[in-house]
Amino acid sequence: MSDDPEELKELTRRTARLLFGEPTDEERRRGAFALWKEFDPELARHISMFFTGRLYARTVLTQRERELCAVAALTALDRAEELKAHVGAALNVGATREEIAEVMFQMMTYGGVPVTVDGLKILKQVLERRAAAAPPPDSGPRQESKP
Repeated sequence: MSDDPEELKELTRRTARLLFGEPTDEERRRGAFALWKEFDPELARHISMFFTGRLYARTVLTQRERELCAVAALTALDRAEELKAHVGAALNVGATREEIAEVMFQMMTYGGVPVTVDGLKILKQVLERRAAAAPPPDSGPRQESKP
C-alpha cells in the first residue's frame, strides 16, 4: 500500500463506493463520518482514511468475507445502525441473503436469540428497501388488446 496521500484518498473513495454505494444527501448528513466531522473534521478524515482506505482495502480477506465478519460482529454486539449499513455492503460485494442470514443465526451462540432476531429484522428491511427501489422487470413490448 502506498504512503502517497492522494493515492490513499482515492483508494478510500473507491472502497467506500464499492461497499456502501453513492450516499444520498440524507446519508451524508446522518452517517458516522458526518457526526465525526461535527466534532473534529481532521480526526474524521484520518479515521475514514484508516478504516476505509487502509483496513477495508486490504486483500487478505475478500470484501465479501470482510463484510460477513462485520455482519457477525455487529449482530452479536446488537449495533443496529451499523449493521444496516454493513448488511447493504455485504450484498453490494456479493454475499447472498442466505449467507447473511446464516451468519446471523451463528451469532445466536455468542449474542443470544434476541440479537439474531433483531439482525434478521434488519436484513429483511434492507432487502425490502432494495426490492422497492429496484426498477420493475422489463416485460417486453406492449401488445394492444383486441376488442
